[in-house]
Amino acid sequence: MIEDIGRVVKIQGDQAFIEVERTSACAECGMQEAEEMTTGGKVVFQAFNMIQAKVGDRVKVQVQTAAYMKATVYVYGIPVLLMVIGAIFGMYIAGAVNRSSDAMSALFGIGGLVLGIFILFLLRKKGNAKKYIPVVVEVLSKDVTS
Repeated sequence: MIEDIGRVVKIQGDQAFIEVERTSACAECGMQEAEEMTTGGKVVFQAFNMIQAKVGDRVKVQVQTAAYMKATVYVYGIPVLLMVIGAIFGMYIAGAVNRSSDAMSALFGIGGLVLGIFILFLLRKKGNAKKYIPVVVEVLSKDVTS
C-alpha cells in the first residue's frame, strides 16, 4: 500500500479533497515548480471518504500498490508504445515511398503518441474506478476549531 498523510480541505459527496505535505519523492519531481505555480505550492487530490472525515481533519490516505502500478503502466505505456510502433511503421513507409526515414519516423511517431493520448482520453472513465482512487482510511486527529 502507498500511504500519505494530509488534511481534508473540502468534502463533496463521498469524495474528500486532501491537501498533503510534499515528500522527498515530490522534491525530486520535475513537475514541482509547475505545481507550485498552479496550486500555490500545495498538492491537493481527491480521495474516497469511506470513514466520513470532516473538513480540517488530519487523515491517512492509501492507494493499492497494484492499482497504482497498473495505472502508471497505462498512462505512460500506451502513448510510448504507440509512439515507438508509429516510428517503426514510419521507417518502413519511408522505404516504400522513397522518402527520408528520419522525417517519416518522426511524423508517424508523433502520430502514434497523439493516438495514445487520445486512447487514454477515451479510457478516462475506466480510470475513475474506485480501485484507482485513493481512500481515506483513518482520521489521525480531528479539527479542533469546529
